[in-house]
Amino acid sequence: MRTHISHLVSRLVVLLALGASVAQAQDEPTPARTADVRVERLLKEIAAEHTVDEDGDFRLVYDIGGGRSQLVWIPSGTSDFGALEIRQVWSIAHRSQGPLPTDLANRLLDRNGAVILGAWLIEPAGDEIGVIFAVQLAAETDALSLRSAIHAVATTADAMELELTGKDDF
Repeated sequence: MRTHISHLVSRLVVLLALGASVAQAQDEPTPARTADVRVERLLKEIAAEHTVDEDGDFRLVYDIGGGRSQLVWIPSGTSDFGALEIRQVWSIAHRSQGPLPTDLANRLLDRNGAVILGAWLIEPAGDEIGVIFAVQLAAETDALSLRSAIHAVATTADAMELELTGKDDF
């Protein structure tokens, strides 16, 4: 019995160590210095006009229709989670000075339960908080999946921006 318990404890220690390394990898995206050729190829395939910034990240202006547009970002850097390489596609919908008001935070959490693809996140930027909508997908995705992610991000973020501000700043 004692050997069995020691064996279980050893396995638990190994699993906890592996979990810690996976969690650490999840929190540390790999920075990119140049544009990811995989994204470039897919954006050309779906004929998405874009620019690349000095960090190698892709910037798209997505036409929502009705005179509205939405900025969408696709960083070249990716994150690893175990054997998965994950890419994020995101767009900002709102900026808040200081912490988000409770009613807005609750509204975003509630909306997270209603979306099929993506989630609302907050991102500190100096003394502001950015409210972003992001989709995470495999870095080795296909053109149709990337187009779907871009559409989901742009339309969801724009709808929230319109709801919150009535403006088209992003």
